Amino acid sequence: MPRLFKNGRIFTSVEGDSTLHDALVTDGDKVVFVGPNAEAEAKAGANATVTDLGGAVVLPGLIDGHIHTVQFGSALSKIECLGLSADEIAAAVKKVYDADPKAKMIHGKSFLYDALGQPPHRKFLDAVVPDVPVFIASMDLHATLLNTAAINALGVTKDTPNPKGGEFVRDADGELTGHFLETANFEHVWPWVAKNTSLEDRVSALDDAFENMLASGLTGGIEMALMPEDLEAFEEYIKRHGKLPVRISAHWFMRPEGTDESRAEQVREAARQRDRCAKYDPWFRVVGIKIISDGVVDSCTAFLKEPYPNGENPDPIWPGAELTKVVVLADELDLQVAVHALGDAASEQALDSFEAAIAANGDKPNRRHRIEHLEVVTEESVKRLTALGVTASLQPVHADPLYAKNWWEQLGSDARCDRAFPWSEFVEAGSKVAFGSDAPVAPHHALPNIYTAGTRQSSVDPSMKPSTDPRIQALDKFCVALDQSIRYYTSGCAQSIRAQDEVGTLEPGKQADFCVLNVDPFKNGVETLREAQTAVTETWVAGEQAWKAKK
Repeated sequence: MPRLFKNGRIFTSVEGDSTLHDALVTDGDKVVFVGPNAEAEAKAGANATVTDLGGAVVLPGLIDGHIHTVQFGSALSKIECLGLSADEIAAAVKKVYDADPKAKMIHGKSFLYDALGQPPHRKFLDAVVPDVPVFIASMDLHATLLNTAAINALGVTKDTPNPKGGEFVRDADGELTGHFLETANFEHVWPWVAKNTSLEDRVSALDDAFENMLASGLTGGIEMALMPEDLEAFEEYIKRHGKLPVRISAHWFMRPEGTDESRAEQVREAARQRDRCAKYDPWFRVVGIKIISDGVVDSCTAFLKEPYPNGENPDPIWPGAELTKVVVLADELDLQVAVHALGDAASEQALDSFEAAIAANGDKPNRRHRIEHLEVVTEESVKRLTALGVTASLQPVHADPLYAKNWWEQLGSDARCDRAFPWSEFVEAGSKVAFGSDAPVAPHHALPNIYTAGTRQSSVDPSMKPSTDPRIQALDKFCVALDQSIRYYTSGCAQSIRAQDEVGTLEPGKQADFCVLNVDPFKNGVETLREAQTAVTETWVAGEQAWKAKK
């Protein structure tokens, strides 16, 4: 039965089309027409179900280009530590502990280094919780602060050697501080927490994540660190419900430890899971692998061409030769490769590996390799990435003024700061771009992460006054226009997962995935973008209403 949505302001996300059309017609799970009201009415026919949009804006279903779905859902119930000092975090943890002193573990999220007021140390957690494992994740998920009970539960001691690409931070006396960085976090904290979290809790986390995604106008997401426990949860959810409520395309998480052969076996396992999970398409697909090749600026672990002002000069988590072997094999097996490469040296290394794959495996029109974050990147790398057809996977929320302060402090007055988050260069170069939230790094929504010129209001904490820091204001030159930002959250993400013929734009023949807003960011300007997340009134997936705001 056809459906007619008329008297709206419909943005198609088609490149070159910035018209806000009057009407949309769907039939089953497909779009059949977008255009003027009169033509839409004729196309829909007399028997169509009619919805008068009353001037509401309609966008194609947003696709989060970088999300950690289970972690996102789990984070919604964790202690919020964003912007809290060490004493304030301790007080929040104590409140949870006092309410349930026999809890299996206690979790916090999003601590900021510059807000703690002291170096991260287990002692302020031990003072309030001596016997239950406590895990406080950093804002960027690349570090966790543990209390002594958590360290003991993991079996880590002061004599445990640092893992490849990570660090169990120690104090001047060689004692563990409880600050676990990079692979010390990924290879020790994450697996232990996953092992000690029930399947039921992981499925419940997916429920919470999907509800939040739909409420934000999201109809899809690109999962960026699929682990066996996560896969089990996705499959259990499908077993119970028949499908997922949104479309998820996942990248299998690669671990750097081991030998060339063991890493190659991880790639082959990803290919096996891709083939095995094809039965869940289009709701769930394994599309490739995810490699975290370096760290983050916030803790001085990103792989940079020149040392940090404090003299630190960390190596990459994945050395170039090992990275290239894995990328070449994945490319041969037709897996998409997503490389976390935040620093300028890391992005150059990733591009080298992609060039090696092209040389080894020849022309492949459907290559969809990508680099995640690209926060410190040279002009030359932007040009190389564009020429190679590699997708720039960018997370505008990382440039939020709330986060940027510590980012700037780590690089000091370094000239690299002048090129922080140069998103507009990718626009000007004609690069393939996908925008994402990096949830749970981001708030639990997508739309406020869209930046336009002149906007330096925090989307993470809208109560913050717009930044007066000239360094932050100078970044306006790198902001991206609203219509292009939405394209990167829709058609750009669809292209990045080879789904451009199915989703990402509102065009005849494509899936009827869209959301309806009760504010008009095109008409009312950038000040409404922070309101837009709560302005989604309906989300439609495959022609069916998947979510509706409660009155």
